[in-house]
Amino acid sequence: YSGSPVCAPARAALLTGRYPHRTGAITPQEVMGLDRIHPREVTLADSLSHGGYTTGLIGKWHNGALDDRFHPNRRGFDEFVGFRGGWMDYWDWWIERQGAHVRADGRYLTDVFTDEALSFLRRHRCEPFLLNLCYNAPHSPLQAPADVVQSYLDRGIATGAAITYAMNEVMDRGITRLLTELDDLGLAQNTLVMFTSDNGPAMRLRADQVPAGMGVDTSRGNAGFRGAKGSVYEGGIRVPMVMRWPAGLTSGQTVDDLVHFTDWLPTLLGITDTQRLTGMPLDGGDVLPLLRG
Repeated sequence: YSGSPVCAPARAALLTGRYPHRTGAITPQEVMGLDRIHPREVTLADSLSHGGYTTGLIGKWHNGALDDRFHPNRRGFDEFVGFRGGWMDYWDWWIERQGAHVRADGRYLTDVFTDEALSFLRRHRCEPFLLNLCYNAPHSPLQAPADVVQSYLDRGIATGAAITYAMNEVMDRGITRLLTELDDLGLAQNTLVMFTSDNGPAMRLRADQVPAGMGVDTSRGNAGFRGAKGSVYEGGIRVPMVMRWPAGLTSGQTVDDLVHFTDWLPTLLGITDTQRLTGMPLDGGDVLPLLRG
């Protein structure tokens, strides 16, 4: 279960091991400062960095977009490449890279983040690392390479869903590249890879979030769950978690026990034998015993 049916609070829960309403990140409304994680909070990156890990954030931040006091580099991340707000154009983008602004260069933004992640892995292959790769796909605006979109339109899928699926496909290709790189670097056995989402799917968008002339309805399947993004029904808060850790977990398992975003910080600190820096009381617990049956 995600920590929230919308993005910024969910990310706060994941990073702090605490319910988001305790952290100050209440909604995605960055212009009101309601996406911020309070400075007193201790993040996963804070503790792992203190414990000797190199920490990197690539992609979307959205936990303090408009105030440098809440910059990722001040929240435990040694390296940051991405954008601090809630969304970014996939073709006409601009991002930060270690303090410098970088403008669009013709690449699709999802591929940019994959390239940056591969660079991070190669540069830090000989040391313990935490890489928080926050693809913004398939968040609006709905944009994807035309040839990938067309393959879904050819199957009779409605335009909004077709673009969304195409955005996911490009992201999936990037994840394949990352997993292959871990294999090639000899890091696959003892690297814990986790894939999840911060909320359920958005089924209706604003007119400025879709291509000109396209309807705002992006309805599609949601695993039979009621509700979607913004709803506290299952469809808004129940999300996938796919994990790969050959040295630590038996492959092919399905774990049906309830696990919440707040559980991952204490679990990861336990797995890495890292001491949490002094902070507010945790709401989550170590779920490694559940993962091991």
